[in-house]
Amino acid sequence: MNIHLQDVHVTLVISPTDLRCGYHRLHSIAQDQLGINLNDGKEAVVFIPKTRRICKIITSDNRGTMLLTRTLHHGRFEELLVRVGEQAKCALTLPELERFLNGERLYYKAESFW
Repeated sequence: MNIHLQDVHVTLVISPTDLRCGYHRLHSIAQDQLGINLNDGKEAVVFIPKTRRICKIITSDNRGTMLLTRTLHHGRFEELLVRVGEQAKCALTLPELERFLNGERLYYKAESFW
């Protein structure tokens, strides 16, 4: 099995999700609540729970569907914020996805305004 995400649009769901569910429930959340169509093979969605120690990625290709699970041994996945009234999701590039899955920070908080 080869996993290629080069031509895939990656969406990170910032709002904590219950990850006890499997592919079909996560697919339903992506489709019904976020309006993301995973059936065409051009989308991948990353879900994280409140603890931010695990994440699940769902996507599909022309051969089938995939549910990938990533658990960090040390640390947690970065906590990202969203403004009130916006959807709790953001787009990631492949290098950003790789950094996120390795537990690295995507955004840095400024120490001071000046």
